[in-house]
Amino acid sequence: MNYDDQIKLAQAIFSGAILDKNGYRGCPRCGSRNLTHDGCAPDEGYISCDICGYSISGNDPYEMVNRWNLLSRDSFQLKIVFD
Repeated sequence: MNYDDQIKLAQAIFSGAILDKNGYRGCPRCGSRNLTHDGCAPDEGYISCDICGYSISGNDPYEMVNRWNLLSRDSFQLKIVFD
């Protein structure tokens, strides 16, 4: 992916138009896509960033994904490709 394509992708993700392949947006604090989602506990589950530890919790896994994706994003991981 070239530089211009990455900029367009970043803009689309910031605007909420594009989610990752599993339906999650990156961490709102650090931008990482390395996430853990434990939504199978009977009482409470969580979505947590494996890099910075930011997390949310709740008792409905679908509602948690929706809340996670609606959080304001301060960061995005962009890999710049140098020719």
